Amino acid sequence: IGRIQHDFHERILSTTHLHLDHDNCLEVVLLKGLSGKIKQLADELIALKGIKHGQLYRTSTGKNLT
Repeated sequence: IGRIQHDFHERILSTTHLHLDHDNCLEVVLLKGLSGKIKQLADELIALKGIKHGQLYRTSTGKNLT
């Protein structure tokens, strides 16, 4: 996860890592940028070995939408 996060450092606003129990963690990554680039990053993270579940949630300010 670290290498990918460093590769996309300009898009990452914040990360939170929470230990749920001895074997499971929750990682939340807040991103900002163009939708396609954010989807690419999410797909790479979700595809990593050891990731049990991943989901991308998107929102917008509404600016520049046509």
